[in-house]
Amino acid sequence: MFQNLPNLNAIRVFEAAARLNSFKDAADELNVTPTAISHQIRSLEDKLQTRLFERKTRSVSLTNEGKLLASSANESLRSLLSTINQLTVTPNTLTISTTNSFAAMWLVPNLEGFQQQHPNIKILIRAEESLIDIEHDSRVDMVIRYGKPPTGNLGVIPLIEDKIGFFATPEYWKKHTKTPSGSVFFSTKWKNTNLPNLGIEGHLKNTINTQELPELRYFDDENQTVQATLSGQGIGILSKLSVGMPLDNAWLTQGSNEMSKVFSGLYYYLVIPTRQQANSTALLFKAWLCNTLPKDQL
Repeated sequence: MFQNLPNLNAIRVFEAAARLNSFKDAADELNVTPTAISHQIRSLEDKLQTRLFERKTRSVSLTNEGKLLASSANESLRSLLSTINQLTVTPNTLTISTTNSFAAMWLVPNLEGFQQQHPNIKILIRAEESLIDIEHDSRVDMVIRYGKPPTGNLGVIPLIEDKIGFFATPEYWKKHTKTPSGSVFFSTKWKNTNLPNLGIEGHLKNTINTQELPELRYFDDENQTVQATLSGQGIGILSKLSVGMPLDNAWLTQGSNEMSKVFSGLYYYLVIPTRQQANSTALLFKAWLCNTLPKDQL
C-alpha cells in the first residue's frame, strides 16, 4: 500500500529544510552536515521526478510542488509525533521557553515546588525575548508568553492577568511618600515591539495628579528595573508578579495613598503545541502552573 512512498528520513529532512528555508539550518537541527541534507533532498527529487527547491547562490526557496509537499509533510509528521508521544513512555524532560523576566522573577524561584512533587521530571528553561514557532520548533515543548492571548486555539491557556503597581524600598518611601512628584520612577520598555503600549506615562501623571511628567527612567529588561528599585534609587512601576520574593521579604513594599493605585497590564499565557497536548508530563506542568500562580495579585 505504501511501497511507493519515499524513505521517511528523506521526508523528515525535506520538512526541516522547507520549514527553516535553509539546508544549513536543517543540518544544525538534525545534527548532520549540509551536504547530507542536500544529498537526501536530491535523492527525493529524483524519486519524485520533480524539483522541490530552487537553488540560488546563497539561499534556497520552495517551488510550487515543494510548497505542496512541505504542507503535507509537516502535518503528517506532527500527527505521527503526537501519536508516538501518546504510545511511548512519558518523557521525563520538558523544555520551557519564556521571557527573561518571568524566568528569573517567578518561574525559577518557584520551580522547586514542582520538582518536589515530580522529582523524576527534569525542567529545562530557555529564557529569551524572541518569539519561536512553537508548532514547528521541536527543541521546545511549551512556551509561556506575555501579551494578549490569541483566541480560538486549544493549545493557548491564559494563566494570570498582570497587575502593575508602584513599589520601592521602605527607606525610599519614608523619604518620598509626601512628595511623590519629586521622586525618580523606573519602568520597563519591552524589547518585543509587538506588545501594546500600556500607557505608563499617562498612568503616572494621573496617579500623582501633575501636568509635568516626573523623572522616568526606562530599562529594557524588567530584571534591571527591579534591581534599580531594590537598590533604593527610586520607585519601580512593576508587575507584582515580578516582585513576589522582594515583597515576601519586605525588601520592597507597595506605596500608600495615591501610590497604592494599580492598573491592569497584559496576560501571561501558556502555549502547548499540538504534538504535546496529550503528553502527561506537559499536562502535569500545566496543572502545576495553574494551581501555583496567584489568583489575585493585588
